[in-house]
Amino acid sequence: MANSNGNKTPFSVASQIGGPTAIFFVMLVLWQVIVIVLKVPQAILPTPLVIIETMAKHWELLMIHSWPTLSECLMGFGLAVVVGMGLGISLAFFPKFHNSVYPLIVAFQVVPKVALAPLFIVWFGLGTLSRVLLAFVIAFFPMVVNTYAGILSTDPLMVRMAHSFSANRWTVFCKIEFPNALPYIFSGLKIGITFAVIGIIVAEFVTAQKGLGYLIVFAEGNIDTPLLMAAITVLSIIGVALYAAIVALEKLVVTWDVGQDLH
Repeated sequence: MANSNGNKTPFSVASQIGGPTAIFFVMLVLWQVIVIVLKVPQAILPTPLVIIETMAKHWELLMIHSWPTLSECLMGFGLAVVVGMGLGISLAFFPKFHNSVYPLIVAFQVVPKVALAPLFIVWFGLGTLSRVLLAFVIAFFPMVVNTYAGILSTDPLMVRMAHSFSANRWTVFCKIEFPNALPYIFSGLKIGITFAVIGIIVAEFVTAQKGLGYLIVFAEGNIDTPLLMAAITVLSIIGVALYAAIVALEKLVVTWDVGQDLH
């Protein structure tokens, strides 16, 4: 339910949060009960309570490995935003550039990114750079596509009207096209941040000596399933928090009714 200004009421917000939260806790209870009733070994599937106990016991270790994952994810994502938006704007501004470059971008996107991890090690070594770049190549495509689509979705009548009032190309972009593209751009941001998290974990599986991806591999090698699940839980919390931060930023920036649900 929304009020007359189009803003969601506290009741509607609570209902949106309450439903998924209730389902989540029901799933946790079912998980706990099923594992206990079926006597599933802890090495195969620990209960949620065991995972929580493991997180409490190893919280310092989890925090130590969370920081490299978070910082490198944000670096790769930031690079994807800058390059992706720049390419998307260029594709929209220059048709010849679009015709020449866009097919190459699509072709690169279909390459399995996991296969690039060993190649990045050869090119950039085992350090931070290779992991950041892998997160970048996974996350940048949604930014390109959504920025380009957002600019192209601008009403041509508005553009012609602006030109009739002697607005130059830069003014049209800043005042009309870019604001119109913002909902699309934020959709790309929300997709891109989840891809960046995936990219960092894939890279840490292959190259890292620290980070949650490394901790997951370490725990798997020691058949420490509770620690493995605890690391996955922390990683999920980081991913949800990053996504929620972008949603909150979108609510601050996009204050008008976009006329359609782009989420």
